[in-house]
Amino acid sequence: MEASCQKDIPYFRTTQLLQVEKGQYVEIRFRIYKSSFVPGAPCADEEYLEIRDGFNQSANLLGVFCGRSTPYFTLRSSGHNMWLRFSPQHRYWFERDSSFEGKARNKTVPTSLKEVAKTQFVLLNHSSSLWCPAEGGPAPRIVWRGNGAVVQNSTSVRLRINVIEQERNKKYSCEVDDHGQLKRISISLDVER
Repeated sequence: MEASCQKDIPYFRTTQLLQVEKGQYVEIRFRIYKSSFVPGAPCADEEYLEIRDGFNQSANLLGVFCGRSTPYFTLRSSGHNMWLRFSPQHRYWFERDSSFEGKARNKTVPTSLKEVAKTQFVLLNHSSSLWCPAEGGPAPRIVWRGNGAVVQNSTSVRLRINVIEQERNKKYSCEVDDHGQLKRISISLDVER
């Protein structure tokens, strides 16, 4: 039996913890608008919305969203908590009809890796991130591999790496289990100096 409830997300400036009953997960559907716009690449002005799979800033990262305006996004937690944080110079807000919905864990959403970029840019000798925005409900566990060896196993969509000259050709992949079916994306690095 599926249990669900839907609640509006109140306006907030910095952080917000969304919680549902144990045995359920948080599902949030949102769209971002920005009241001011600085020309350039998205996130160039360092204003963003960060969403984590847990009850504080130490939880696994589910996504970082920014830009002048975005399409609707749907994210799901793996448990009964989801933590949201706006960047300090926040000028975003949720649309009035934004809401989150708690659903029983027996209601699943297929896992997908369709949004994963197969080539990702990193900086040589600097900290960089690889991204695997896996979708599914509850939030899927993502296994990150470097040359076939597991380097991270969590719900985090980001893998922090520091590529040195000897590792320029290292092969990375992210994989998820979609109810018994393994899905994997190989990621090529485009290393910039």
